[in-house]
Amino acid sequence: MERLILPVDGKWEDVGDPGPAIEAWEQRTGRRLPDDYRAFMRKFNGGRPFPLMFRYQIPLEIYPSDEPVTFLDPLYGWNYVEEIWDQKVFSAATPPDMIFIGADPGGLELLLSVRPEDHGRIYAWLHSLDAWGHGGNTRIWPQAASFRAFIESLFENDAGDGDAYWRLPGQEPLERRFDF
Repeated sequence: MERLILPVDGKWEDVGDPGPAIEAWEQRTGRRLPDDYRAFMRKFNGGRPFPLMFRYQIPLEIYPSDEPVTFLDPLYGWNYVEEIWDQKVFSAATPPDMIFIGADPGGLELLLSVRPEDHGRIYAWLHSLDAWGHGGNTRIWPQAASFRAFIESLFENDAGDGDAYWRLPGQEPLERRFDF
């Protein structure tokens, strides 16, 4: 199945190059993005990939559904990633040393570690308003060994549910091959 991607908003011509902002963030924070995620951001700066279904690793008793499958929608653009890092979105609720890279349509966020001990690993986090480490906001769940491994794990089911969710009339001209 060919991997495709659409811009998060608007047209591809409206998507800016986040390279200078990423370099400034790395200088400011002393952290470095993994090469696979950096390549993705430099080429697409976020987007809506297809296929977009993934099996989440959060136990069903904590994040219930008929089966542990959801949609990735969207992968965030760099401006929003940086706003979350700067605690302008979730304030003190965010797990430390994690880049928020995307979400499902519910309350599941996808994180990329910039910690030395697990640099580049992808985690799932259930959105919480509690400060990190307080209330029920104390856990993240391993999702994939790397950004590329996570993208390669995205799939479509036999019923075509992901395609029905992703494809919107008139967006065909915006579809691009998703490789980085």
